[in-house]
Amino acid sequence: MAEEQQPTQQTQGLGQWVSANRGLAALIAMAALGLIMIFIFGVLLLRSLNRQAEVAQPPAGTPTPFPEGATGQIGRAEPLIVGVSDSATVTVTLDMPATLLVNGRTFAVQPQVLGADGIWSPGELGGETAVWVYGSIINYVLGIAATPENRTLLEQLTPGDTLILTTRGGTEHRFVFESRNLYPVNSRDIVAQTTPGLTLALLRNSGQDRLVVRGAYVVPEARSGAGNLFNLGETAQLENLQITVTGASYIPDRPEVPTGFAFVLIDFQLQNLALTALDTSGLQLLLLDSLGNQYALNGIASQLGNNPPLSGFVNANQIVQATVGYQVPLNLSADTLNWVVRRAASGSQITIAVPFPGGARAAQSLSTVLQSAAISPDGTGLVLSGQVVNLGSQLAVVSEQNLSLRTSDGATYLLLSTNPAFPWAINPGQAQTFTVMYQRPFNADTAVFTLLNQPFQLSSLR
Repeated sequence: MAEEQQPTQQTQGLGQWVSANRGLAALIAMAALGLIMIFIFGVLLLRSLNRQAEVAQPPAGTPTPFPEGATGQIGRAEPLIVGVSDSATVTVTLDMPATLLVNGRTFAVQPQVLGADGIWSPGELGGETAVWVYGSIINYVLGIAATPENRTLLEQLTPGDTLILTTRGGTEHRFVFESRNLYPVNSRDIVAQTTPGLTLALLRNSGQDRLVVRGAYVVPEARSGAGNLFNLGETAQLENLQITVTGASYIPDRPEVPTGFAFVLIDFQLQNLALTALDTSGLQLLLLDSLGNQYALNGIASQLGNNPPLSGFVNANQIVQATVGYQVPLNLSADTLNWVVRRAASGSQITIAVPFPGGARAAQSLSTVLQSAAISPDGTGLVLSGQVVNLGSQLAVVSEQNLSLRTSDGATYLLLSTNPAFPWAINPGQAQTFTVMYQRPFNADTAVFTLLNQPFQLSSLR
């Protein structure tokens, strides 16, 4: 009985103490509550820090700016950065190749990223697998294993044979067999992105040369009755809008243009035939080449046009003149570009074919003259001077890829300097005087200097 009374007496004693010392008891209770809150806050903070550490944890190994491996997991329609400037990043949305059909044989295509040195190291390949150099979207560069069957397949291709590349989105690109040559395994020429086409290489991990087949791109014919393909100067109807492209211009040499790129400006007129105002943010303005490669808008380029950029609202029955600008590779080879206007809400669109103002057509109007050739004072260089005249009616551009110096053994010599610097932008009726210096050919007495497909024979070089 005494044991049962002891807790009761202790409880009563504690109650009497609390009654007699209420201030002190309240202070002790507040301190205990504070300690509990501090403990709970510490647990929550620790959990938050652990979660942030998991998110911020870098992957193991040495970080690299590009994915590694022969067939890295590259998602469909992943943006490919093709040019970065201080003002903008230009992206091309990729619809990556899925299959390649060569003379009745189908290869499954997997992407492969080149190493930092730019050398193509294929690794182990299956006989029915092709690898595609990730990012080659003008000249599609692919490779297949160097099996006896694959070598026979490439060696038996004849002019007129068709190679068909199908993308994951279902688009077919057709190419016609054009040539077959041997290239050194360390050659970077086969991955050049200057001319639309397909390059198919026989890949192996040993040896000095690779068998390479080239296919010329077959431009698809416009489908009759499509009703949504228009030309420069024609008025196109897009729901309750009327759109007319009034002009296109090419800017390769402004300070705002990043090195290796050019601006293409599209001037157009838009009339809103609706009874309500048009929110122009609902329009998508796209620029594509003949292969379907898409070039992103460039805000700075749009500011350089004859008209202001399209923005804000267009009132009912209002007509506006606007310019939209894009950034394209300087050496883009195309006769026409497709300008697409799409309504985001409905998906309806029109396509307007615009002559490419910086294409090969403009370069055909250039006349070249080589005025002098001499050995440099130190004996190591070959100095060439001349003039390029634009006889056409639009701006023409000369870049480093339009010049070369070769000898009869096939050797190509290094361009050491040029005045003025590339690109040379030549207005209609104007002439550009130039001086270039190449590495001197010491082992040959003659060489051929080519400028814009015009060859000049040079002799007495030793």
